[in-house]
Amino acid sequence: MYKGVIFDIDGTLYDYQANDVRAMKDLCAFVERTVGVDEKTFRATYSQARTIVRGRLKDTAASHSRVLLMQTALELLGKNPFNHILQMYDVYWNYFIDNMRPYDGAIDFLRGLKAAGVKISVCTDMTAHVQYRKLAALKLDRYVDFMVTSEETGYEKPAPIMFEFALKKMHVAANEAAYFGDSLERDIQGAANVGIDPYWFVADREVSGGEQFKKIRTYRDAELRKFFGEQS
Repeated sequence: MYKGVIFDIDGTLYDYQANDVRAMKDLCAFVERTVGVDEKTFRATYSQARTIVRGRLKDTAASHSRVLLMQTALELLGKNPFNHILQMYDVYWNYFIDNMRPYDGAIDFLRGLKAAGVKISVCTDMTAHVQYRKLAALKLDRYVDFMVTSEETGYEKPAPIMFEFALKKMHVAANEAAYFGDSLERDIQGAANVGIDPYWFVADREVSGGEQFKKIRTYRDAELRKFFGEQS
């Protein structure tokens, strides 16, 4: 049995894409009402802002900052960010977080790990503050012992330091740990590269490649019974 389990958050413990689509729709409606910019124009400008911010900041936690993306978009539109930025940030994240739901079986799985004495860490490329909010909204924070963010390490997955920080915090060796993530390159290959046993959480997505890795579609998968000493 594993002594420690590490989880990615977005797309692994809940459906990130579905929440982002709905929150962006709500944000666009707010921008149209308040800023006077139609949805099509704002989306195109926001996409341009994302390219600018990520091109400048590369693989850093700050490159994911919604404040920076919204600020850049407003500047491109010739709007003063001070008139809108805090409201826009709250509109997006409040809608996003209020409508989050954990994947089926996720709470039971983490609760089971906790009861079995397994250390639990999360490992994410996003900034810490909003990830703490997400875990609280998902009601998963009570089961997690540690968080590692790229904001903390200065690097994003698949950089080894991300996984090594989690192992160090849990006081667990790589060969005593498992990792759950939704990205083949960043999560699964990254974990495997440092000797952690990876489980590729694909949910209902059709994926290709990574045949050498275990694919998990639900946290009720019989394959996961072995985490509690049961036969699958």
